[in-house]
Amino acid sequence: MSAADIELWFYARPDRALSINQRHAEIIDRMSRIDAPLGFAGLELPAAPSCGDGLVATYTVKFPIRGLRCVGDYAYRGDRYIYEDRASYDEHLRFGFKASNKAIDYRLIVNVYLPRLIEAFKGYRAHVSYDLYSLYYQGGLSDNNATYNRLREDKTLDVDGRNNIYTLHPAQFWDADLCQSALGYGPDEVIARLEGKCRMAVPLMGGSI
Repeated sequence: MSAADIELWFYARPDRALSINQRHAEIIDRMSRIDAPLGFAGLELPAAPSCGDGLVATYTVKFPIRGLRCVGDYAYRGDRYIYEDRASYDEHLRFGFKASNKAIDYRLIVNVYLPRLIEAFKGYRAHVSYDLYSLYYQGGLSDNNATYNRLREDKTLDVDGRNNIYTLHPAQFWDADLCQSALGYGPDEVIARLEGKCRMAVPLMGGSI
């Protein structure tokens, strides 16, 4: 049996005012100021990707640590392309590694690197995923979670997206807009309500982690 996968997901609402080249340059610059294991300092940096004939431009980053993966993507920029206010239009940065990887300290990743990467990516949402936890939380392969299925049928909701928080991950970040649209109150109230119910809840970039 293989070891569990751990993934870090970061989501951002695309800014049409920034070209993919500009957005990529900003992210690479900020990530290059972060050291190993997840920062880009000292690494061979990827050029800005192109969407080609598609709507997504993807890039990868190679790390010296075996088994550590990183993929990023940007949404197409174009005056005639209409973004909808849904997570399916987000751009992403994703890291993945095995829980058994001795070169990566999980506690350090969650407590130190997760907040730093959120600030570097400047997204609105982020989470740490452990193996198939999210799938089972939402009802598994048989989709046997009635509450989750009912929410998915509501076309006004972007479940686990831009106006809904459903899955509670081992660690996650919500910006102020997401807190307000999904919960009806801001990050300060989120932190107050979580006091004593989780290991840590603190403000970050105008949101809460």
